[in-house]
Amino acid sequence: MSDPALPPHGKREPVVRVLHVDDEPAFLDLVATYLEGMDDAFEVRSETDVDAAVETVESEPIDCVVSDYEMPGTDGLSFLERVRERDPEVPFVLFTGKGSEEIASEAISAGVTDYIQKRSGTDQYTVLANRVRNAVDQARSRAALAASQERLSRFIEQSPLGTIEYDEGFRIVRVNPAAEAILGYSESELVGETWGRFVPEELHRHVAEVERQLLSDKGGYRSVNENVCADGERIRCAWHNQVVTDGDGEVIRVFSQFEDVTERTNRKRELERTNAVLSTVLDALPVGVLAEDADRRVLRVNRYLYDLLGLDGDPSAATGRDCARFAVEMSELFADPASFVDRIDAIVDARRPVDDERIALADGRVLLRTYRSVTLPDGYGHLWAYRDATNEP
Repeated sequence: MSDPALPPHGKREPVVRVLHVDDEPAFLDLVATYLEGMDDAFEVRSETDVDAAVETVESEPIDCVVSDYEMPGTDGLSFLERVRERDPEVPFVLFTGKGSEEIASEAISAGVTDYIQKRSGTDQYTVLANRVRNAVDQARSRAALAASQERLSRFIEQSPLGTIEYDEGFRIVRVNPAAEAILGYSESELVGETWGRFVPEELHRHVAEVERQLLSDKGGYRSVNENVCADGERIRCAWHNQVVTDGDGEVIRVFSQFEDVTERTNRKRELERTNAVLSTVLDALPVGVLAEDADRRVLRVNRYLYDLLGLDGDPSAATGRDCARFAVEMSELFADPASFVDRIDAIVDARRPVDDERIALADGRVLLRTYRSVTLPDGYGHLWAYRDATNEP
């Protein structure tokens, strides 16, 4: 029974370079005519001399070798050995008139890609064309997969993020250098193990739930966990997990990338503590305080300033507001609104200290204004203080 005929090709596919070796020139010409007529991508090079064919394999890109079995002074399997020494991956199809189970078994054992017995009629060329096409497609797919795996391997090895690869049972199969540096374990110490080596015992239940969600594809892709290094030190890491599934949707790999965020977390906590202390201090001061960032947005305004100016609302709601617009809105509270706004703009532009500058309110009270420019990580901020001096001489 013959193989199905090749499908028609509308758009030209990548060239398939076939090297056909046989000691009968007329048969070589016939095969080349049929193959190139059946598939536009086929380019057939014919050789009657095995030594010349070996040189072709060495010097030219060949996608598939088709060879007879019995040839003068050698045979197809000896030729196969010479080809494999030069190109271990190129598909090799034995296309021979000498057919027997013994030869077929010997050919398969020797590593031929396919074995086809020559027959009468033109169907044999359709079979050969299909087998060559299939062999080349499979070889190219394997090469593409190998290249993809190589790129992935290099990415993992060179990634600045710690990367741990798990199998479908959540056993570790690979650990990159960054992960070794973060956790203090060598790859050999972790391969075959689970995450239990570097997750504190009290968090095992939590991480097991993350694992369950990942394997059921229901979440767990990001988490922040405390981890234990090889020396016992506890660190905090941000994890980013990616599940890889096969064509049936079954999990075959899980990649976990992570970074040590201990210092970042500690800085955040320290900043939160510092802000809490400063907020308490600002709210306890007997003066109104307004702090602006480098973009003239409100960083903090205390309750005393709101009470001093008779403003309604929660001072914390002012955070992030445009200070220039805020000044315009407050200007109506002063005896000379335009002068109040212009003076603020001039002080901000000059960034020079101002001490106890008198300002008259519309209700007859007098305030004293103090200003300081403040150096911030992203530029210069502005700190204002206002106090009631109505009853002062």
